[in-house]
Amino acid sequence: QGGVLATALALSGRISGVQAVVTAGAPMVKESFDVASSLASIDTYRGGLRIPKLHFGGKTDKMVPVSSTALLCEEGGNGEMVIHEKGHLFPTSAAHVNRILNFLSAALDDGEVQSADI
Repeated sequence: QGGVLATALALSGRISGVQAVVTAGAPMVKESFDVASSLASIDTYRGGLRIPKLHFGGKTDKMVPVSSTALLCEEGGNGEMVIHEKGHLFPTSAAHVNRILNFLSAALDDGEVQSADI
């Protein structure tokens, strides 16, 4: 449940300097968001909603349905959802790795963003 924890911690603002979150197979767990909001001021939580997030969901994931990851993407704010053909893992095809690198590049604002087709 590291992905939902990372998303919730980003929302809470309890870890300074978070600029992006990337997860794979992460479920939506409402309680994690409740804790995050209780730890944060309204402004901090709003700031956390603006942090870019990239969530991967696997079509054959037997542990976390894609619909749960999609809900995490929606509720976590500023999220992008990528659905891949595999299961409960980070996809490692060149296209998906490039997508992650380009996402992080854009989030970290280093200007090296290139388009990637998935």
